[in-house]
Amino acid sequence: MIAGHVIAVVVGTTLAMAVLISALETVVLPREGFTRIARFVFAVADRILVHQWRNDKRRDNLRALYGPVALVSMPLVWMLLVTIGFSSIFWGISHDTAQRAFEVSGSSLFTLGFAEPDGTARIWLTFVEATIGLGLVALLISYLPTIYAAHHEREKGISVLRPFAGTPPSPIALLNNLYRLGSLDNPELWRTASNWMLDLDQTHTAFPALCYFPESSPDQSWVASVGSLLDGAAILLSTSTFSTEDHAADEIKGPMMALAYGMPTVVRIGLSAGLPVPPPDLLVALIARAAGPGPAPDIAVSRAEYLAALDRLHPLVTVPDAERESCWREFAWIRSGYDLALRGLAGITMAESAEWTTDRPATVGRPRLFRSRTIDVEWNPPRSGGGAAPS
Repeated sequence: MIAGHVIAVVVGTTLAMAVLISALETVVLPREGFTRIARFVFAVADRILVHQWRNDKRRDNLRALYGPVALVSMPLVWMLLVTIGFSSIFWGISHDTAQRAFEVSGSSLFTLGFAEPDGTARIWLTFVEATIGLGLVALLISYLPTIYAAHHEREKGISVLRPFAGTPPSPIALLNNLYRLGSLDNPELWRTASNWMLDLDQTHTAFPALCYFPESSPDQSWVASVGSLLDGAAILLSTSTFSTEDHAADEIKGPMMALAYGMPTVVRIGLSAGLPVPPPDLLVALIARAAGPGPAPDIAVSRAEYLAALDRLHPLVTVPDAERESCWREFAWIRSGYDLALRGLAGITMAESAEWTTDRPATVGRPRLFRSRTIDVEWNPPRSGGGAAPS
């Protein structure tokens, strides 16, 4: 019997400490990826709201609630686990029944005061639990506004790109519209876009739950907006004469900056969300590989699509027939730096179809309940007949 009480105290203490660590890593010192408790909560919410339903319309409607419901459930789960943990501790250090220990724990955590414990040690424990409860409430008060402020900034970035990229976003429409407005080489526009992607990097890696938050406009996906921006910049860079041994011309400095910041952003967000994607590559390293020997990498955009895009961008982009193969090769290497992560995020968000991005999503499996392994992903061949699916 004594051994059972000791085990109860150890288990209860471990559970309470796990909640404190999870809360601190989620709110105070956020790290890339989900904590174990957060992963479990989101996995349960996914199984209830998303993967259980066969009706596509109902599943899409419930999916919009998935991120917010799971996020709001997090503090409730923290409070429940702390209550259970301290119930175990109170039972382990006394001769009370399990029900009495639960009443004392709940009364202490929620500062209700209807169940008064006996003994100095148990009274001190009630003070500790009450302090933890107040701390979790304070974290909740600061956490939710932070999340929704980050969501608001993401929506504002989408709104900035919408007049240029169109609805749904397209890299071809983005470049053509910027060209017609005379803003293609405007450094301020590219700087604004780069800052927006840096903000996404900070918020969506620290709070991966944001990946599942729906957009205010269902036909304007944040994944498609980022993808159209990166693809447009990659087209411009692939058709320029820049090499890693030269200084970049003024007209491609903006697209290069967007790619240099945006490619790692997409990959890091994918890794934080649990996608099995390789770590980010440097843009200059990918350009250097394009100049080397060997075939172009397999990507979701086909060579025929790329060449057709060059025709659609005339007279903005004029590439002689003899140079088209080298331009395609450079584009393929640049796109390979974010291709898998972009398709994986498209699969996570299940966004409306957009050219070269969310029209060829990967099939993303359920989030893990307990294990920290990456999510199962099927890299389906793109519907448009693009590059081969990676193994």
